[in-house]
Amino acid sequence: MAPLRLLVLVDHFPELTETFVGEELRALARAGHRVRVEPDVPGNDPDPAAGAGLEVRYRAQDPPRRRWADLAWLVARHPLRCLGDLAARRRWRREEWPRPLRDLAPAVRRAAQAQDTHVHCHFAAGAALDAMRLARLLRLPFSVTAHAYDIFLAPRNLPEKLRAAAVVSTGCDYNVAYLRSLLSPVEAGRVHRIVMGVDSDRFRRTTPLRGGRTVIAIGRLVEKKGFADLVRAAALLDLDDGADRVLIVGDGPLRGELEQLASHTPIVRLLGARRPDEIRALLEEADVLAMPCVVAVDGDRDSMPVVVKEAMAMELMVVATDEVGLPEVVRPPWGRLVAPHDPEALARAIEEVLALGPQERAAAGTAGREWVREHANVDREAAKLAELLTEAQYSRR
Repeated sequence: MAPLRLLVLVDHFPELTETFVGEELRALARAGHRVRVEPDVPGNDPDPAAGAGLEVRYRAQDPPRRRWADLAWLVARHPLRCLGDLAARRRWRREEWPRPLRDLAPAVRRAAQAQDTHVHCHFAAGAALDAMRLARLLRLPFSVTAHAYDIFLAPRNLPEKLRAAAVVSTGCDYNVAYLRSLLSPVEAGRVHRIVMGVDSDRFRRTTPLRGGRTVIAIGRLVEKKGFADLVRAAALLDLDDGADRVLIVGDGPLRGELEQLASHTPIVRLLGARRPDEIRALLEEADVLAMPCVVAVDGDRDSMPVVVKEAMAMELMVVATDEVGLPEVVRPPWGRLVAPHDPEALARAIEEVLALGPQERAAAGTAGREWVREHANVDREAAKLAELLTEAQYSRR
């Protein structure tokens, strides 16, 4: 298989809460593919390590003179395609803002000069519209990895983006089924499950399991994570058999509300946002990961949170809800599932896991790690994606 010359568009990069994007792109680069990343802007809370070893250029930094010059270059070479793009913008703007063609033109020209062979994007949001347009202008294959909010909360022009893509990937069967339901039976075959994988060499224990009673939860402080239910569950835990500490790692709009809710539950601590190396260290010290995801009132939801797979790679047991893609990864012996919005059931499941003896917990953790190595290996999943993208290139010839 010849190496891909891949242009990847994203809205912002590198983002602390989206480390899976950098993990996949670095895995593709390790496999010998040339990966150029063109985010619109840097991440709001950037993780510098995510872009290590990747060629990254921010589109928002293109100066006005460059934009107009490259627009003239593009119109001179592909006038009819530019007219088609202009006509389509009227349709797209019903649901989202399509950037002026002059703002996209520098990325188009760079892709032509770099002889990119495929345009890919993460999240079916603004960058997906840019990627679809760029690919049409240069007659290149286009693909999109859809995640969660871009599917369920803000699905702007989503069916058209899916139909235009030669390959659609997403991280769990839950998402695959939904995305396929938006397409015809023939088109549905383009939607594939590519797990957002984990580097199990990086996420591996350096010390034995502590056999303690520390519960950790990691994620943005938003409704879909279900952390309010976790705080309520912590208040119900048995003082003798329950947790010593319930640590919630992350930041977000619900922080004040969660702090107020936790103010009468001393074992709950909100630690704020932490860097990836700090997350790994906290997982090393914890005993159980809690992931009580729910479907938010506005329809927002998770898919298959990467932190669950990271915790499993660290041999932690997991207590989660049977929501979204979690049942695909959380299963006995390393996991327990409960109904969403049920703090009592969540508390009982946590107590059940913490009541297990050290050897039983260790055996369950080992099984969970082996599952991640087999089914959520970042290099193996990236190789699957690369194979699909290569097939898409050859099918166009």
